[in-house]
Amino acid sequence: MNGNEEPIRPEDVPAEDIIAQRQGNGYILKGVGGQIGEITYRLVDVDTWILDHTYVDPQYRGGNLAKQLLNLVVDDAREKGRKIIPACAYALAQFKRNPEYADVWEKTEKEANYSDHS
Repeated sequence: MNGNEEPIRPEDVPAEDIIAQRQGNGYILKGVGGQIGEITYRLVDVDTWILDHTYVDPQYRGGNLAKQLLNLVVDDAREKGRKIIPACAYALAQFKRNPEYADVWEKTEKEANYSDHS
């Protein structure tokens, strides 16, 4: 940005101008200017994924793009019967905040003990 440009707000970008594409073990979001977000996971074993990275370009934050990326991975996990260990801070916060992810959440011993006492 050169100082004269205003940041792009997510609500100003028509949804049809942003597309999600599968890439390796994850997804990327592409806007008119190129890649604007990504989410990645690693395989622990055949049944478990570690969600290790979520990123949305700062100009596009404040909407629901990161959650859309998360939902793509969660939907894949459900379809394939996999569990997810949310290792990145964003994914872990969403898993804790939203009970709809409980069916795919592979809780570590610490998280299992935390939820038993909360």
